[in-house]
Amino acid sequence: MEFEQMLRRSRCILYKVCLAFTDRQADNVDDLYQEIVCNLWRGWPKFRGESDPTTWVYRIALNTAGMELRKRKRRERYELVPLDERLLGTLREDDDPRRETLYNLIDQLPDDEKKLLFLHLDHLTNAQIAEVAGTTEAAVKQHLYRIRQKLIQMHRQEDE
Repeated sequence: MEFEQMLRRSRCILYKVCLAFTDRQADNVDDLYQEIVCNLWRGWPKFRGESDPTTWVYRIALNTAGMELRKRKRRERYELVPLDERLLGTLREDDDPRRETLYNLIDQLPDDEKKLLFLHLDHLTNAQIAEVAGTTEAAVKQHLYRIRQKLIQMHRQEDE
């Protein structure tokens, strides 16, 4: 019962991770979602509540997504497709066209940078991001600054 409640509260987080780390095709998003849920279920008995449940969910989800992405890259290369509006549903906060541009730029980042930025965009504090990433707040702050600079540069290059 507690697991089901945690899963309901985390549904949006899980779909955001799935959308960020797949090619956004419905089958691939669903497959990753199921894999994350399975890993959450396997890890649930070991969760001691020493950290915020949301932080724990992010850590499991991002680690699972990273593993699945590495497996998929070994098997095949895929091309990104436009966001599936059915999956986005309530996840989209507004219809700002800049959002699509931002996510297209983020798709070009290496996985480790994508993970940190994803957590930042989901309004986690630097302390929470550090806990999920297993690093320090200072390192997170420095990495996020560099990632922002990199995105600015990438955007400028696209405009040229």
